Amino acid sequence: MKKIGIILDSLHPSKYLYQTIYEISQNDNIELYYLLNKNQDVSFYRKVVRYFKGKSFFRSLELICFRLVCYVEFKVISFFNKNLHNLDSRQDISSIIKNDIILLDPIFSPSGIVVKYPKENIEKIKSLNLDMILRGDARGIFRGEILDCTKKGMISFHHGDNRWNRGGPAGFWEVFLKKRSTGFVIQFLKSKLDGGSIIFRGNISTKRTYTENQFNLYNISNPYMAKIINEYADTDYLPDIEKSFDFNLPILKAPSITKSLKYSLYFFKHLLFKILKNLYRKTSLSKYFFKNRNHWGIAFINKNLDNLNLSEGIKVKNPKNRYFADPFVIKKHNQTVCFVEDYSVLEKRGRISAIEILNNQQYKLLGPIIEEDFHMSYPFIFEYKNEIYMTPETADANSLRLYKCSKFPLKWEFQKEIITNEKVIDPIIFQYKDKWWLFYNTLIEDDPSSCLVAYYSDNPLSNKWIPHKLNPIVFDSSSARNGGIIFKNNNEIMRVRQKQGFNFYGESLSLAQIVDLTPSTFKEEKVKEVLPNFFSNISGCHHMHNNYHYTVYDYFCHSSFI
Repeated sequence: MKKIGIILDSLHPSKYLYQTIYEISQNDNIELYYLLNKNQDVSFYRKVVRYFKGKSFFRSLELICFRLVCYVEFKVISFFNKNLHNLDSRQDISSIIKNDIILLDPIFSPSGIVVKYPKENIEKIKSLNLDMILRGDARGIFRGEILDCTKKGMISFHHGDNRWNRGGPAGFWEVFLKKRSTGFVIQFLKSKLDGGSIIFRGNISTKRTYTENQFNLYNISNPYMAKIINEYADTDYLPDIEKSFDFNLPILKAPSITKSLKYSLYFFKHLLFKILKNLYRKTSLSKYFFKNRNHWGIAFINKNLDNLNLSEGIKVKNPKNRYFADPFVIKKHNQTVCFVEDYSVLEKRGRISAIEILNNQQYKLLGPIIEEDFHMSYPFIFEYKNEIYMTPETADANSLRLYKCSKFPLKWEFQKEIITNEKVIDPIIFQYKDKWWLFYNTLIEDDPSSCLVAYYSDNPLSNKWIPHKLNPIVFDSSSARNGGIIFKNNNEIMRVRQKQGFNFYGESLSLAQIVDLTPSTFKEEKVKEVLPNFFSNISGCHHMHNNYHYTVYDYFCHSSFI
């Protein structure tokens, strides 16, 4: 039985903290102790006074200005997104408390920032023989014996990538600076600010506005705290501590008046563009101006990775009101065929089509080969016992479906669902040493690009895949999402990794060689960056595949037209 303490300012925490406490409380291997700071759940007036305590007049004006900007943005965004209405909602935890509440007497510094606890409080906590303390909604920077009075220490979130973002507000500076990703860490606190022992790190795609980004950050990061604590209680396992690093960056704070106004102008510009874009899409004009709109395209080249010059590739012309993406290539019976996502702009749905590569310069469209009443993309192909199989992305069907080629290349038959009741995104199946591996991206909230999970089996056609111990094996929007796979002649396997930009899906890609893969370990090393500079008038690329002879890849054509 593990003893976990939770240090709180209130018995009405945020909905996120409530969810964490509830999930931990359901674990029969955990005994919870509630450590409540006295006189912290105070009136609105006292909270305002406490918020501005120790701050200069001008700094107070800056904070008021920022709060006003945030309030206006929240009201506008929540008008369109009803889910945001409960962003600051609070819930009563009284009904799930079993043990007596232990009251503490926090001692705050004159600035109201640093907090310590008297000796009698520390002795009381030590007598409980706790394994760790979870920092709940207790405010302040913790100092003194409170950090070391349990077996493991005090575990806490920091909602920011502490390699550059020390401080807060959570999720703001990533939007203001147009960062590709927004990070968070779970750490055991140390006396040095943001210098804790990090045991979990995640980076998700940054949203366009502060309100949406913070909402997304909290929603995605929150479950991992309960997951780590529950796993520790069940298995006595904690993730390895991340290698420490030196940092001398300043602590970020709420922005100045100038930056708050600059951000508000950015927000209303974004809002206006979004309204105009939606109006355009609802008109019939969008059907007739596809050629001027943003779209994907594919190309092929008769070279392997070592001699690759993507600018020499042959572009495949998109059919009218359709575009190709996600190419995979295979050779069978002296016929080289590229399978692609074939997306209809008018129907807003993809199917799988085949393109025969005739020689180094010519190709032939063979037409659709698999079409369902749901969207299909990413037609991943693999061979097993001299048969060809395909596991396209069918997340809209809430499953991973297996198709078998009965007559190459046009006839395919549905076999079964390998995974059910889950949105499996961009799956790849490959053999590495003595096991078959399934890598795919999971959808967390509305983000399909930040989490990569792995499963293994002795048979690629199996319905029983065992999860990797470290899942998610990658939690970073700059490298988690699959964009194909590259096989080299010396049996090296490289995962193609999409890199998302700031509010831009498929900005570029990288190739990473898998150097260690077992049921409990995973390591890949970046080999090459691929930037969208190989054709004119393109601004993105997110997919690559080869079959030792041909390399196929896609690219994104950008237009300034709405």
